[in-house]
Amino acid sequence: MEDRSLIVKQTAANAGISVGSVDTILHDTLKMREVSVRWVPRMLAEENKASCVAMSKAMLSCDKGMNSAFFSSIVTMDETWMPMLNLETKQQSPQWQHTDSPPPKKFRVIASAKKLTVAMFWDSEGVILTHCVPKSTTVMGETYEDVLRMKFLLALREKRPKKAAAVLFHHDNAPPHQAARVHQFFNDNKLEVVPYAPYPTDIAPSDFWLFPTLKDTLRGRTFSSHSALATAIFQWSQQTPKKAFAAAMQSWRQCCEKNLHLQGDYVEK
Repeated sequence: MEDRSLIVKQTAANAGISVGSVDTILHDTLKMREVSVRWVPRMLAEENKASCVAMSKAMLSCDKGMNSAFFSSIVTMDETWMPMLNLETKQQSPQWQHTDSPPPKKFRVIASAKKLTVAMFWDSEGVILTHCVPKSTTVMGETYEDVLRMKFLLALREKRPKKAAAVLFHHDNAPPHQAARVHQFFNDNKLEVVPYAPYPTDIAPSDFWLFPTLKDTLRGRTFSSHSALATAIFQWSQQTPKKAFAAAMQSWRQCCEKNLHLQGDYVEK
């Protein structure tokens, strides 16, 4: 409907029919529903959509060539900021009360400005490596290569020895990831980088599942130190069932299929 200010009662009065009839026409006949606006990071240009379509086609083609085993074979990584205080959402803080009781009050709290940068390497079996970036460290090509060489490879060989011989690796196109020394590291260690499109981010598994799930789990908790927050993140990675990671990788395939259907636009949740 063009005029969003119209409500069912006004429509019924204008049409001279009952409210129930308007509801029936809107939902059953016209197949309409009331939805909220979804915020997205940015407006996608046609070239952004084209690159997403090309990426989705390439990923699905690889998956077909590997008999649907491509996505479960990938090791993906991404970084995020983790606040020391991550506030609960309104949906996460309801309470059971008697009908005569007044609604509970919750004082407004400002989200913590102190944060921890976390890089997580994971696949369909779980988290392989969680790297907490030291305070005041600027992530550059050299520091990223050091993490790959000194930490990731060791963790991969220990936890996924079958994958270590030839790795399908997925990360975004952040400048440190595109450094020449990082590309040389991949070539030297037989890590094949799979396609990545910069936008939209909602078809990268760390963005649509891993980090949102992790942050939702830690909402409402206050951490006194970076080490306490890092411990909580590690505990989450250990306690999350393996099937959840496997399901996320299967959802990745579905996101690519939806992205093709939407011609490169944002995938609906």
